[in-house]
Amino acid sequence: MLLSPMLQFLLAAMVIELTPGPNMGYLALVSARRGLAAGLLTVVGVTLGLAAHLVAAAAGLSQLAVSQPALYQALRWGGVAYLLWLAFDAWRTRTQPAELGQVGRGDWRDIRRGFLTNVLNPKALIFYLTVIPSFMPAGAGDGPGAFLALGVIHLAVSVVIHLGLVALGARAYGWIAQAGRARSVQGAFAVGLVGVAAWVAWSTRAA
Repeated sequence: MLLSPMLQFLLAAMVIELTPGPNMGYLALVSARRGLAAGLLTVVGVTLGLAAHLVAAAAGLSQLAVSQPALYQALRWGGVAYLLWLAFDAWRTRTQPAELGQVGRGDWRDIRRGFLTNVLNPKALIFYLTVIPSFMPAGAGDGPGAFLALGVIHLAVSVVIHLGLVALGARAYGWIAQAGRARSVQGAFAVGLVGVAAWVAWSTRAA
């Protein structure tokens, strides 16, 4: 028996969100390094970034970005550069005890960073341009209603999966927060962010 179109879309959204990528890497690193609160706030930022891509795609702005190679490359390398800056900032704070003392707490910067890492991620842009349209019901017309509805479902799926990832990452926080480990983990966090940046650069090299 064939699956209904909606169930097919839900399965596709789950598979895409469970595929290792920048969001999964960044959320795991943040929650393991700084705890549950920071991870949850980062999920808020990531979700807002996805929502921004959804609205841009519904308004036709994403199509413009992909059709203009210079705009696409600016978005792509902007995301890579921002991740590398976060890596540099994490490495720099290894020698600042005051910053390390903030581990375990979250603030608005986690939302901002989650938003920027995702809104500058062209993989999200490509998802809304290629995957969602393929599941649009026949007769939906050119209006954005059906597109936005599927996008909201995808956002819900991503939130559930990201919350689970943060919960798993935060389980390592207790071990990491023990004396003598914070600075080493700070350095590992920086290296991990460089890896995420490299993944973004490689996986988005062609629109």
